[in-house]
Amino acid sequence: MTLDTSSSPKAVLRFLPHWQQAGEGAILRGESVAIEFAPERLTGCRLTRHGAQVWDIEAFAKFHPRGELLRGSVLDRVRTGGVVTALVPKPLELAVPSDATRLEIWFDNFVDAGGRCDAWDSRFGENYWFEVGGPKPIELQDPVRYRDGAISRPDLVNMVRQSAIKKNVFPPPPSGPPVGKDLRTSLSLRAWVKNLAYAKEVWIDLHVFDRSTTRIVATSLGLPWEGSASGAGDLFHFEGEIFRGLTATPGSVFPKPNAWLVQYRLYYEVEGQTYTDAILHQLELTDDAVT
Repeated sequence: MTLDTSSSPKAVLRFLPHWQQAGEGAILRGESVAIEFAPERLTGCRLTRHGAQVWDIEAFAKFHPRGELLRGSVLDRVRTGGVVTALVPKPLELAVPSDATRLEIWFDNFVDAGGRCDAWDSRFGENYWFEVGGPKPIELQDPVRYRDGAISRPDLVNMVRQSAIKKNVFPPPPSGPPVGKDLRTSLSLRAWVKNLAYAKEVWIDLHVFDRSTTRIVATSLGLPWEGSASGAGDLFHFEGEIFRGLTATPGSVFPKPNAWLVQYRLYYEVEGQTYTDAILHQLELTDDAVT
């Protein structure tokens, strides 16, 4: 999960020119880490069309032992008249999960126009590894279970985008500070699947946990078809509320569990077989007190 925050990250990992590396601060569970990458480390796949830069460099970050894979560009786009005329370094900031013990990172310089081109910075296939410290890793007693019979095929089904947010939707007064709370947790997902047949189903098995790690929601949610996608695939998506929390107005409070963590597994059923990316996806939420 990437972060949208104005605060400085607690740790910074710098991948410098001439294959040098440097670090600042400790990578801690529950905090954030920023990845900075010098573009001159990878120059194998660059393409300019009519003055537009049509290449990119992505960082891949996998938090172990759960294996969630996060990715994002380490370049910012400079536009002239709506056209990307330059790419400049930009830190990629990530939230460090509360159950992580190690972080694995690698990079891909790619072009996906007029034929695919990839150049990798992966330490000759070994990737870059970092220890994660901080509070003791949180282990849930009732995680979302892997469905029997599902085949691990991330090449056939994988998550493209995911986010979970808790919002106070209580109407604000015309002036002055807020006078009430109505906390809603929503989930936004986009999944890619290989188009093996017309008839297919995509869904998630989902749990929500409170601050005491007690399960407060257990359900399955279907992902409706969104449209065709590259790689002979289809996109499926989900946008919706998954938990209604505390409500409070002047003089009355209706307490609910403090939703803290959203956990799910992704599945794709086609031609009588069920496939999965085999990842236990996990998204952490803000506390009720600060929402």
